[in-house]
Amino acid sequence: MAPRQQGKGRPAISRPEDIMLAAQLAAALELSSWPKPGNVHRMADLGEKTYERFLAGSLAIGPACLKAATRGQAVGMGMMRLGDVGLGSLIEEAVRDDGGWQACGPTHMGYVLLCIPLAASAGLLLGEGAEVSIRSLREGFSLMLEAAGVQDAIGLYRALKLTASTKLGRLRPGAGLPDVLSERAEEELLERGLTLLDVLKLSSKWDLVAREACSSLRLCAEVGLPALRRGLEEHGLLNVAIVNTYLSLLAEAEDTHVARAWGLRETHLMPDAVLRGLEMAREVSKRAREALELGGAATEEGLRALNEMDRWLRGLGLNPGSCADLTACTLMLAILTGLRP
Repeated sequence: MAPRQQGKGRPAISRPEDIMLAAQLAAALELSSWPKPGNVHRMADLGEKTYERFLAGSLAIGPACLKAATRGQAVGMGMMRLGDVGLGSLIEEAVRDDGGWQACGPTHMGYVLLCIPLAASAGLLLGEGAEVSIRSLREGFSLMLEAAGVQDAIGLYRALKLTASTKLGRLRPGAGLPDVLSERAEEELLERGLTLLDVLKLSSKWDLVAREACSSLRLCAEVGLPALRRGLEEHGLLNVAIVNTYLSLLAEAEDTHVARAWGLRETHLMPDAVLRGLEMAREVSKRAREALELGGAATEEGLRALNEMDRWLRGLGLNPGSCADLTACTLMLAILTGLRP
């Protein structure tokens, strides 16, 4: 059965709990769609990062998203200031809960960085009694980031520490930001007065998810959503539409998760590792375009290309996780504005 849109006159969301469910459902739908080359889905794991653990993480982020939506609503009703929403602490809470409800550590860091401000934006619109549209959600998203302060940057750093691994690398001196793993990172953020948006703008030079946040979800809105709608109109199958949305985003953007993982084999320093890995990221984008041209998940030829691409990526130990995060955020935008499976 094809997905549906909410009927006219029926709001897609009417309470903060709806926003929480939208965030959880988006994560679970992105996770479950298959075959997504190189990433976890219902038919494939990545070592200890199993489908079941990612699914647990998809649900565990809910309480923090609910708080973000509730606080956003309070701002819209004039009961709280924008700067008091506490995006950083909510990002930290979501990542901590994600890692606390399964055994492989946090699974949704990139998506959390996008869905917490988006949940707050949706709550803001509820509080104002405003129309929930893609445009208004993006505007609210920007307002939330612009109002965030130094404590929010500290919350982001604490969340990143929870995910820290050899894949994070170390920040090269002169990169403009404190290293996440430095014992003085929080002190440096305070001393320099670096806000959450400051951190995101600086790291957007080498991180796709940070770049997407700074652009108010441009790729999700302008590449992901049209691809999702096109897939649903042409095929009527949500799984096909999600996989092809993922491919569309991957074809458009160089996945910095791939670039970082590849470049870290030559240097442990960031952003040097990403720069060294961009050629590999471009090759991944090229293969995504080729699979999409063959129909992606909608045709036998496309599926053969996807399976071949999947074997190639897994053989190299690479997974385009940044574009998976953008796919989940695209789905959250769609669900907030009426999509129902």
